[in-house]
Amino acid sequence: MAEQDKSLLKQALTWIVVGIVAIMAIKLVLSLLGMAFGLVSFLLFTVGPVILVGWLAMKAWKAFAKEPVES
Repeated sequence: MAEQDKSLLKQALTWIVVGIVAIMAIKLVLSLLGMAFGLVSFLLFTVGPVILVGWLAMKAWKAFAKEPVES
């Protein structure tokens, strides 16, 4: 009986360690996905509009600038 109890204890400890490692891995993956989503949303909603407005301003500048008269 004592040998069977040690085996059961060993299995329980093994599954507890595996569970803790799995939870840590899931937490790491979700945090990396969260950082990636945060970076994408920052680029899309903060940097993107600034770049778009700059590009439109350059297009408008070129469209309304007077062309040099060639002789």
